[in-house]
Amino acid sequence: MSDEERVLSWLEDNYKGLILGIIIGISILFGYKLLLSDRNTTQLFLSQEFDIAVNAYENGKSDIILKFSDANIIDNPSNIYTNLSNLYSARIMYEQNNINEAYKYFDHIIKNSKDIDVKNIAIYRKSKILIEQKKFSEAHSLLGNKLKNYQHIELKGDLYLLQKDYDNAIINYKDVLTYALTPNERKNILSKINLIK
Repeated sequence: MSDEERVLSWLEDNYKGLILGIIIGISILFGYKLLLSDRNTTQLFLSQEFDIAVNAYENGKSDIILKFSDANIIDNPSNIYTNLSNLYSARIMYEQNNINEAYKYFDHIIKNSKDIDVKNIAIYRKSKILIEQKKFSEAHSLLGNKLKNYQHIELKGDLYLLQKDYDNAIINYKDVLTYALTPNERKNILSKINLIK
């Protein structure tokens, strides 16, 4: 049997499977493209809605961004626009002295955000409120021990300073000085250290 006859024989035996494989492959490709298109459309819609909500907030109307946050906490929990709007919503709740609601928005970001910078902002702001409320152990717990963000390290130093644990405050402040800081940030840290000494 020649090579051509073997190929024809194989095609006759397997043509149904081959056609089915091609149909499945094309279906997967189109399904994936449809999924990407749907995600892009959702992202564009959320971006536009977020812009409208922020503009309203800047014009003194906070209810639109609160509604945006509350709806998307459920529908799009890890989306960047949900988490950015939650930062605004937490601020609004804090300004209205509704601290538990502010915590709700911060906690959602901390749990769901895939953006480390947004998550770090939420941790920092929630920790500051905890410190303001003199909930020092909760602030320590939230900040953790293996800190990589210099603002968190400085805040941990401030927390130790408030607790009159001057040695740990200085350790944290000196750790902050190992980061690339602006001249004003460096000056601020050095004055905190000098204040303790």
